[in-house]
Parts: sequence; C-alpha cells; structure tokens
Amino acid sequence: MTEKFLALSMEKQTIIRNAALACFAKHGYEKASINDIAVSAGISKASVFQYFGNKRSLYQYLLDYCTAQMKEAYDTSALDLNTDFFDRVWKASVMKVENMKKNPHIASFIVSATVESAPELKGAVLSPANTKFVEALVLHEEDREKFKRPEDAKLVFRMLMLLGRGMGDQLEDEADYDGIMKEFEEILHMLKYNFYKEEYLP
Repeated sequence: MTEKFLALSMEKQTIIRNAALACFAKHGYEKASINDIAVSAGISKASVFQYFGNKRSLYQYLLDYCTAQMKEAYDTSALDLNTDFFDRVWKASVMKVENMKKNPHIASFIVSATVESAPELKGAVLSPANTKFVEALVLHEEDREKFKRPEDAKLVFRMLMLLGRGMGDQLEDEADYDGIMKEFEEILHMLKYNFYKEEYLP
C-alpha cells in the first residue's frame, strides 16, 4: 500500500513522515487524527489514505521505518573495535543517542510507541528480534569469561535493555540527553566493577 508514498520525492516523504511521527508522538495512537496529520503535512486527508490505506497501516509503516533507521545508526565496524562488553554498550548507546538528537521526530515517536497500551502497537520497537539484534552487536561469547559468573553476562545485558527503556521514557522534546548519558555511564561503571573478575578491571 505504501508504493504510492515511496514514489513521492524524498522531500515530500520526509514532510509527511515527520508530520505523522509528531502527531502520533504528541497524541498517541488512539487520539492521533489523520486529518491533523494531513493538515500538518500540507496534503489532503484523502491523500494520506491513498498512500497508507488506514491509520493502522500508517502507524506500522512508521514503526518499521524508525526501527530500520535506528539500526542503521549503529556503526558495527566501530563497535567491533571495542574488545569489552561494557565499552561496546556505551559506544552503541552514544550512537543511538546521537541519532535521536539528529532526528527528534523519530525519538519522540519511539518514546511514545513504547508506552502504548495495546501490545500489538509496540511492534518492532520492543520486539524480540530487535533485542537479539542489539545483543549480537554488544555481547560476544568471549565477554562471558570476564564475569565472576559467566551466566550473568546475558542477565546484565537484559537488565541494561530494560534500564535503557526506562531512561527512554525521560526523553522528551527538551530531554537532557547529556545528563541521562552521564548517569548511564556511571551505572555501567558500577556494574562492571561489581560483576567482572578483578583481573579484567582497569
């Protein structure tokens, strides 16, 4: 259904997409209005339906777009240069936050999507596939031997994912990214010193 939308110029796609992202982020799925999106984008309501079919399809398109865009923000080769799990987590987090700073509409939408009441609306943002993608980026098999208990490595990763989601709830239009990242860096430092074997500590 999005073929007609993708046939538009990149500039027009960006205008429509940002209008939809901002509307859903501000009002949530249920209260977001196709008419408001159309007015903000400078197009007719009929055009929105022509491009996406219905509100649910438009929302799913935005979920898929944001998920793909966030994945592309990770520089996998740069992450692989880091030989430590906690260093990789930090670098990946910096990449994600820098991308969110550059794309405030995407950042706001993702935060909004994670707190939608209907599970099916969370889509790819909180999907197991997305979690596995991030896990493969930051947690390598050789990292486990650095932990006092190797089995804790995956549990710490899962805890950090949950922590990241909680911190994500604080990211609004005027978010204190630097303050949140400073706190996150301190947490990573604390976890490393509590979970790693002494010989792997600086």
